[in-house]
Amino acid sequence: MNLVEDLERNELLRQLPEEARRKLMPRLDRVELTNGHVLADVGRKPAHVYFPLTTVVTMHHVLKDCFSAEFAIIGREGVVGLDAMFDDKPSADRAVVLQSGTALRVDKRALKWEFFRSAELQQVLIQYTWALMGLVAQTAVCNRHHRLDQRLCRWLLLAQDRLPTNQLAITQEFLSHLLGVRREGVTQAAGRLQRAGLIRHRRGQVTIIDRTGLEAGACECYDTARRSYATPRVAQAPTPMASSMSRPRLLL
Repeated sequence: MNLVEDLERNELLRQLPEEARRKLMPRLDRVELTNGHVLADVGRKPAHVYFPLTTVVTMHHVLKDCFSAEFAIIGREGVVGLDAMFDDKPSADRAVVLQSGTALRVDKRALKWEFFRSAELQQVLIQYTWALMGLVAQTAVCNRHHRLDQRLCRWLLLAQDRLPTNQLAITQEFLSHLLGVRREGVTQAAGRLQRAGLIRHRRGQVTIIDRTGLEAGACECYDTARRSYATPRVAQAPTPMASSMSRPRLLL
């Protein structure tokens, strides 16, 4: 598969007009990512931004005591590491590959340069960032007010939305970190979903059997989250920021 076809597989890149794609294409590299690969970690300066094609990435915030919780799950509808484009500080979050697959990788300095040159790229990335902020806010409220069973249903649905299969390779321990609960809680919640015939849970793998049942068991946050990443097509973009701002200083 060539790079032109790859651009069609990421929803954000697919929205760009031909001219914007042509300028961005030489900056992109196709990479294979494996389960558990850490794209960004706390205290490290990310060097790249990733546009997932078939891979799925989980984003979670880590506290000083190493306790963590997921605040976003990102697949082909989005981009990972966009904050690194404007901030050269060490990351405060961790980005881990949840599902092996491919992504388009771009140096953060190169993307920043193209961002200030292209009004269309600005609009696409700003729209997505706005949608992601809403998803993060929804996740925070969900974690505080909804039952674990509902949250697990929501998470499994969001994960499957980004996968080509109904099977997900994930351990209970990792799920507990993502949901911000004890492993025992995940074990009990997964057991209830399995007894209800919604999933089949074996060591290191979850298979979704009844998606309709999961949707019925999920809280309202799933539907809100699904709508938040349905990014609209790009309209006629305004003049690029670079025309009214000084030329950006690239991160070194």
